[in-house]
Amino acid sequence: METNRMFYCIPQKAYMRTDNCRVLRSRPIGKAPAGSQAQLKACENCTMYPMVDDDRVPTVTLEAFLSGAKPKALRQAAAAVRR
Repeated sequence: METNRMFYCIPQKAYMRTDNCRVLRSRPIGKAPAGSQAQLKACENCTMYPMVDDDRVPTVTLEAFLSGAKPKALRQAAAAVRR
């Protein structure tokens, strides 16, 4: 998994870097120790991260994203997130 790739995160409803996805998943769930933030609620029930880890989501490079290119949203994950 390349860290400087951008994808559309359906649970967050935002464009996110692949490395950011990994960092958000590694946060503690629920009550976090003092000085750290708890995992975001959308990340707790996320079904997209296996696809992100296997590079199966449409991505663009960070440079292309900053130039205006947008990755397409993954339609298969949208159905899984709604359930």
